Amino acid sequence: MGTHALAAGLDFGTSNSAIGFVRDGEPVLHRFEDGRTVVPSALFYSEDDRELLFGTQAEACFLAEDDGRYLRALKSILGTSLTEERTILGGRPWPFRELLKRFVSFLKDDLETREGVALSTLVAGRPVRFNDDPARDAEAEAYLHGIFQEAGFGQVRFVYEPVAAMIDAGDLMEDPWLVMVADIGGGTSDFSVARWHPDGSGKGADRFEILANFGVRIGGTDLDRRISLDTAMPLLGLGSQTRSLTSKEILPVPASYFGDLATWHKIHLFYSAKNRSEIVDIQRLALEPEKIDRLLHVMDHRLGHRLAARVEELKIRLGSGGEAALILPDLEDVSAPRVDAARLRHAIRHELDSLRHAVTHTLELAGVDARDVDHMVLTGGTTLLPVVRETLAAGLPGATLVSSDPFCGVVNGLAKAAAA
Repeated sequence: MGTHALAAGLDFGTSNSAIGFVRDGEPVLHRFEDGRTVVPSALFYSEDDRELLFGTQAEACFLAEDDGRYLRALKSILGTSLTEERTILGGRPWPFRELLKRFVSFLKDDLETREGVALSTLVAGRPVRFNDDPARDAEAEAYLHGIFQEAGFGQVRFVYEPVAAMIDAGDLMEDPWLVMVADIGGGTSDFSVARWHPDGSGKGADRFEILANFGVRIGGTDLDRRISLDTAMPLLGLGSQTRSLTSKEILPVPASYFGDLATWHKIHLFYSAKNRSEIVDIQRLALEPEKIDRLLHVMDHRLGHRLAARVEELKIRLGSGGEAALILPDLEDVSAPRVDAARLRHAIRHELDSLRHAVTHTLELAGVDARDVDHMVLTGGTTLLPVVRETLAAGLPGATLVSSDPFCGVVNGLAKAAAA
């Protein structure tokens, strides 16, 4: 391992993560075992080997249906009450904090081992808002700072993710003056407005003046949730009815089961013994018992993450336009619901409204008119959805859209910032 302590740039994302470092003054993105520069932000506890696996290995075990437990989107717990909670793996409780540290350590150790370097200083991306409450937001950053230090990084500083994307996109814009960045990631959507230096002097962050930053806790996993609630969950009983145990009253099947099942970082909560007992009682009195049968099948066969993955795959296919079908895992008695652009727009209409408002509010914070913004930089995998791009672009009718690398734009910028 190298004797010199080097700086790294880390994009720890809700869905995917990447890490880079500086070599000979230039940023280099680390390539993992399979050659990829981006790995899923995922963990898998193998019941066979009694060990934790990370990234691509974790996803491969999950897709191969190995015996174990799959966890993804752990970044979503930051800024929430779940940060001090635990989950059961291999029959014992694991604090979420320990799991986050293990994942970050995996990224750091893999880079150091394969590249033969030692990392000490870290420039890490962070969303503009972990939480709308400023106190909770500060707590979330301090929490993540502590995890990075526990993982072995001595010095840690944060850069807003949209600012990192702007650093990376600097050379992609022609004569920029006023620039907005929209970084729509897995768990958050972040916006920045900056005034570019007229002479183009300096490198990285020195080339622009940040006028405003704004963020909302909406990202790709929230769209997954909405799509799941619109397409998959009604087939499992969402919106159906059951008779009351104590009267002749007709009641809706509780929506809470479906909310947890449709949310990546809450799926494990769905599998509780209490939930199963309640759902069995509901099934006996359900007006559409076949739907509740499917819900119990999903629970008993632990199909929640597999279902969420199918929903995510559907969303990705919709990024190419047209329509696509949602194939439910191990549920062959139902027809695959089809989703086109209109149905997608309806399913995620509240999130689109929030993104539209975020563009407007960021401009208000910056004190600039939408007509004066000449470039809009888009990054983050969710910007590949045409309906999302259209929503964002509508708020800046005169701006040239600049597509940064949707998955590596932020980490490229963080690595460049680490080189400064």
